[in-house]
Amino acid sequence: MLLTGVLLLAGCTPHANLVLHQPFAPPSQQNLKLTCERAYHATRADTQTSVLAFPLPGAVDGPRTFVMYIAAPSRVGRIAVTPEDPEGGRGFLIQELGALAGRSDFAEGTLQYRKVLFAPRLRRLDVDVRTEDGAQITGRAYLEEFSPAVESFEREFAADVASLLSAASQPSDADEPSVDLDEPSP
Repeated sequence: MLLTGVLLLAGCTPHANLVLHQPFAPPSQQNLKLTCERAYHATRADTQTSVLAFPLPGAVDGPRTFVMYIAAPSRVGRIAVTPEDPEGGRGFLIQELGALAGRSDFAEGTLQYRKVLFAPRLRRLDVDVRTEDGAQITGRAYLEEFSPAVESFEREFAADVASLLSAASQPSDADEPSVDLDEPSP
């Protein structure tokens, strides 16, 4: 763990290695290895947000092709992905280029945040989530505490971030009383 922190701080290793499994994609795009050197984290009040920007699969650097945004309670440990619950983790993956371009929100899974020994500006994040379109994202990232990068992403993708965060604050259909439209009201 100490060696990992030293190598990350020295820039000798990628900050994130994820596998994106898309069973619905053409065969050459079903299992993509995403690696990046840009993975950031910010903590505000009771929420931690993370941004990971990935170039084309197989490249470590280059134009951004995939971006992942995560919002979760501000704590370390295992966090269940529960998009409708403000106490759970939520997020999305955006593919910016190609035939499968678009946004897909996390539907279920787990996020696990851990502190990195002797590296107080780093967080380790283990990801195992399924998106609403059936894609599976697994892997590990080391996130650098850098609020300006997260805030820049949140400005660039303001509508996506607002949509994600408002979905968690909306009451679910189960919380609303049912109304029978065939019955006359008293």
